[in-house]
Amino acid sequence: MTGPNTRTSKAVESKRLHLIMRDTTMLEGEIYIGDDAPLVQYLANRKGGWMNMVHGRRPKLNENPGHLIVQTDHIVLASAPDGNVLVLGQSATGVGERGVDIILVGGTTVKGILPLAPQQRLSDYLSASGRFVGVKAASLAADGRALGDVVIHASAITMLREARDAPGPAIGPGD
Repeated sequence: MTGPNTRTSKAVESKRLHLIMRDTTMLEGEIYIGDDAPLVQYLANRKGGWMNMVHGRRPKLNENPGHLIVQTDHIVLASAPDGNVLVLGQSATGVGERGVDIILVGGTTVKGILPLAPQQRLSDYLSASGRFVGVKAASLAADGRALGDVVIHASAITMLREARDAPGPAIGPGD
């Protein structure tokens, strides 16, 4: 005989995502994720790297929405256009913030904010991040188009530097 279940379950809801894949294909669809589940961890923890998307489609091909299975290792950038998905976990709040320029494979530069301690090296932060990096207030450097909070696959980053227009400490050794 088992006792009463004292665990509280978190509501899992369908949330809309936009994905940019390594071959520059854009996907849009919905995933089921809890309100308190960070997208960085969600993507990193998919069994075998596979993620389900419902109502998924490739917009440029005028496809009817359907069920897609996506390999997370091929995601370059993920965003929640409705702003209703937590990108970073609670441990990243209150740490400090630093503006960065992130240069992706292919040369696209994304400007954004990383939760870094005041003297933390960028290389140490990236090494500890795992497969995905959460970026707050991201925008495209070329035209300033706002992307919101996004997740970037670490292997799609070719260079990262402190933002040129952001005041702050000089980059330390190893960066």
